[in-house]
Amino acid sequence: MRPDDQAALVTFGHVVAIRSGLTRDLARVRSALDAATGSGYTALVDASYAALLLGESDVGRALVIVFSDGIDTSSWLTAADVLRTARRTDGVVYGVSVRGPARPEFLDDLSDATGGDLLQVESMKDVGATFVAALEEFRHRYLVSYSPRGVARDGWHRLDVRVRKGGVSIKARPGYFAGS
Repeated sequence: MRPDDQAALVTFGHVVAIRSGLTRDLARVRSALDAATGSGYTALVDASYAALLLGESDVGRALVIVFSDGIDTSSWLTAADVLRTARRTDGVVYGVSVRGPARPEFLDDLSDATGGDLLQVESMKDVGATFVAALEEFRHRYLVSYSPRGVARDGWHRLDVRVRKGGVSIKARPGYFAGS
């Protein structure tokens, strides 16, 4: 990570915990990660919501990387609620999951809603390299803005981003909310 980058750590079992708030002190985040333990429960949807809101508290672009098998066993929030929230935030979510028999649908939907990607690895040993790849891809993104004319001000507006040149990969949000 670069000197001005900030990181945070949110863990989730049956409880969502912010182990380290946004900080430039990466040693603190690593220490919190080393101290984290797993449990049989996963509040994936609730943790994704917490991470999106945590990212909104920072100035600049927020990257949320969610490491999970994609199975949620104990969230209070619904996936639909979190997806609605994700569409209203500026955060970009990359889901990272070990490839299994079922595709992690929520992680896929959340990544798509925010212009991110679902990255599936073959084993846990690939997670570190996948984290670095997601970070590098995020750093090479462009921010495009425009002022639409002739559309209703409030509500959801669908977007379709295309380029004329071939051989270019586009990852974009499917739309945006305008107004209140």
